[in-house]
Amino acid sequence: WEAEDLLRRENPMPAITGRVCDHPCEEACNRQGFDEPVAIQGVERYLGDLILEQPLPDHFNPWRTERIAVVGSGPAGLACAYHLNRLGYGVTVFESDAQAGGMLRQGIPGYRLPRTVLDRQIKWLEAQGIEIRCGEGVGGGVDWESLSEFAAVFLATGAHSSRAAGMVDEKGPGVRPGLEFLRDVNRGQIPILGLRVAVIGGG
Repeated sequence: WEAEDLLRRENPMPAITGRVCDHPCEEACNRQGFDEPVAIQGVERYLGDLILEQPLPDHFNPWRTERIAVVGSGPAGLACAYHLNRLGYGVTVFESDAQAGGMLRQGIPGYRLPRTVLDRQIKWLEAQGIEIRCGEGVGGGVDWESLSEFAAVFLATGAHSSRAAGMVDEKGPGVRPGLEFLRDVNRGQIPILGLRVAVIGGG
C-alpha cells in the first residue's frame, strides 16, 4: 500500500507508463554496476495494475473556488488534470475525439497498451472528480469565449502531426505519415497497401 501511494503522488497512470515507456532510466541505473538495473518499468506496471484492480477511489471534493479547463485528454492533459485535482481544483477536460486518451488511444497499438487498461485508468481518474467531456474540442464544440468561466486553461492539444522526413515525393501516392497510419489502424480502418512496404524510422 505504501509503495502504491508513493507512486500515485507523482505518476497518475503507472499501469500505462509501465507498458509504453521505453525505460531509458534502466540503462543509466547505477545498480547495474553491482548486479542489474532496477526493473522500474516492471515495478510500475505491477503496482499500476494492482491500483486498477482495487475499487474505484473516492471522489475528491474540490476545496478551491477556481475551476481549471484542460484542452486535450492525452497523457499531458490527463496528468495535469490529476495533479490539479489533488491540489483541490475542480477540473474539466475537453476532448475533441469521441473517446478520451489522445495519442494513448490513437497512436499506440492495442497489443502494446490494451484498451481495457486505458479505459480503466480513465475511469479511475474520473472517479476522483475529474470531468471529461468528449466530442467537445475547442474551436469545434467549444468556443474560446465559453472558457472565460475558468480561472485558467491548460492547452494539451498533443503532437498529432508526423514530422517530415525531407524526402523527395514525400507527399506522393502510396506514402503515409506514420501517425496517420496508426490512427486509422486503431480506429479499425484496414489500410490498403501493396505487397511490399518500406518503413522509414525505427521508433
